[in-house]
Amino acid sequence: MITTSELKARVEKEVGTEICPVFFQKDENYARRKLNLTNERAGRKYGDDGYGDEYLVLLTADTVREMAFSEYTLIRSIEIMTAKAAATEGGCANE
Repeated sequence: MITTSELKARVEKEVGTEICPVFFQKDENYARRKLNLTNERAGRKYGDDGYGDEYLVLLTADTVREMAFSEYTLIRSIEIMTAKAAATEGGCANE
C-alpha cells in the first residue's frame, strides 16, 4: 500500500501544484475510505484483484480538485453576498 508521502508526491504531480498538508490529509482520508468501500462492495481486496495504488492516486487527485472547487465556490458566494449586503446598506439596492 502506498504511503502518505508517496501518495502526496504523485497527486501533486498529477494536479500540477503543491497541496497544503492540512487539505491533503482530509482529501487522502476521504479517498482511502472511498477506495476501501468500493473494494468491499465489489468483494475485492486492495491491490490483489481490486483497485490499488494507481487508482488511489487518481481518486485522490479528483478529490483534491473537487474540494478545491468547492472551497472556491464557497468563498466566491461569501464575496457576492457581502457585496450585496454592502450595496443594500449604502442605499444602492433596488427598492
